[in-house]
Amino acid sequence: METNMLKRIFFDEHGHWDRFAEKHKDKLRPNVLKEVEKFRKCGDPRNGFKLLVCEGCHDLRLVPYRCKGRFCTTCSCGETEEWARLLEQDVFRVNHRHVVFTIDEGLREVFLLHREKLLKEFMDEAVRVVKAYFEKKHKVTPGIIAGLHTFGARLNFNPHVHMLVTMGGMKKNGEWKTYDFIPFEMLRKQWQTVVLKLIRRKLSEQEKKQVQSRLQKAYSENGEGFYVHAPKQKGNVKQQLGYIGRYMRRPAIAVSRIEAYDGKMVTFRYRDKTDGEEKTETISVEEFIGRVIRH
Repeated sequence: METNMLKRIFFDEHGHWDRFAEKHKDKLRPNVLKEVEKFRKCGDPRNGFKLLVCEGCHDLRLVPYRCKGRFCTTCSCGETEEWARLLEQDVFRVNHRHVVFTIDEGLREVFLLHREKLLKEFMDEAVRVVKAYFEKKHKVTPGIIAGLHTFGARLNFNPHVHMLVTMGGMKKNGEWKTYDFIPFEMLRKQWQTVVLKLIRRKLSEQEKKQVQSRLQKAYSENGEGFYVHAPKQKGNVKQQLGYIGRYMRRPAIAVSRIEAYDGKMVTFRYRDKTDGEEKTETISVEEFIGRVIRH
């Protein structure tokens, strides 16, 4: 079985992951250690397998058990496809919008340092903003599926929320009401207020003092609020759902984006959001591992 590029970078003869884990053992979250170890053992027949026999030609095929971990590129890809397939089947066959909520760049470090306190509620607050608008404006409850991404194109820490929102909602009497408008420009200011209040609510007094200048700057430099985007979706509803579902569940980096690895450096491809151009970046293996496991 051929080892994929990410697995080579972590576990080949150079032992990068073991050295990294030893060097940073006091900083690594238990969940990171657990998921990376599952990834290491994934597909190894020594950890169990199925033996399939053809009744016609008696050919044998050994199929190793997979780890089903979110960090594993092989398993997460399969899980993503399955999730998108179920999404296509289970949600209402109505138009949806792919809604994205982001934050000021200066606040990313705050969320990184206090991820346990902030990230889950960050996603929940984004849902509440959308839900509250439609309940107040249209007197309906929309269907919303939310997913949290912590990564940007360069594997940098960039927390933002992706939502699949029905372009319609259920009235109290069970009747379905259709609409096709999300005032994302108006929601920007609300979202900014919600995020800044969330940080102040969850952090201790001492922690708030340390980030107060960042909070003030994030408020003063974003007069229109934080970015909210909700483009109209075109085409077949089922295809819409499949595409957005795969996008929401995608891993931080696809193996196909890794261009080169020479035992010391890793080169990967990304699309620069500022100019729309596809670019490459080359960094040390240690830096690459550090970026990937944040997510």
